[in-house]
Amino acid sequence: MRRCKRFLLVLFTLTLAAAGAAMPFAASWLQDARQTVSETRSFDSFRLTLRQEVDLGRTLRLIAASNYYIAEAEEAAEARMTRADVLVAGEELMKELMQFGLLEHSVSSTPRIHPQTLCANDGSISIPTWTLDWGMPDAESSLYVWLDDASGKAFLISLPCMSYSEGYISKNGREPIYARVENWRAFLEEYYGTEVRLGNEAWFDAATKINLIFSLGTAEDEAEYQLDLYYYWMDGFITLNPYVEEVGPIPPANESVYYDS
Repeated sequence: MRRCKRFLLVLFTLTLAAAGAAMPFAASWLQDARQTVSETRSFDSFRLTLRQEVDLGRTLRLIAASNYYIAEAEEAAEARMTRADVLVAGEELMKELMQFGLLEHSVSSTPRIHPQTLCANDGSISIPTWTLDWGMPDAESSLYVWLDDASGKAFLISLPCMSYSEGYISKNGREPIYARVENWRAFLEEYYGTEVRLGNEAWFDAATKINLIFSLGTAEDEAEYQLDLYYYWMDGFITLNPYVEEVGPIPPANESVYYDS
């Protein structure tokens, strides 16, 4: 897998087979990974005043059902957030990514904001969402976020990150990849306000896919979801994939399965 073709092509068309076991994290580097997370949390006025009563469940259920289409550039009348709210949510997200060591550099530019409405194919439901695009000219270093209107939370995040050569991984092992993935798990646990666990992993010759699994909702509305984290470690970017799955109990893990492209 050489340089990834185009950002959107990778983001919306690449489908990799999930297989394998929960990754065998070693305690030593796991502790190191956790130390990169800031223990002092800043006051999050957006979280406290705007969206704390709603989670992502409604949006994730529609995506998991795979029976929707996207109405581009349609600002839904029922949207709760204004463009100013969306900008604040994006800024708060960038701060959290920095605190967890997931964003290499602070973002100084203002993103382009686009409304996108998720519509069920049968017309039964429409869900306002927003995209934020910081518009970096190099597609492989772009910063792109897809945000849920009701909760103000992102369910797609794609950003540049540390890159590694094949030679480096062959010589030093996979611990740097696992450490970065653990930081993502810890970030999502804080960001979504729910326990997030690591599921299966799949290795390719220049990328790794890890399942991130969590529950949202309460009582009869509670459901378990899976997001896929794609780490293109040779090309230096990472994507939290929006093609979510609604999952049941996790079976006992087997050995990981690896693929050569």
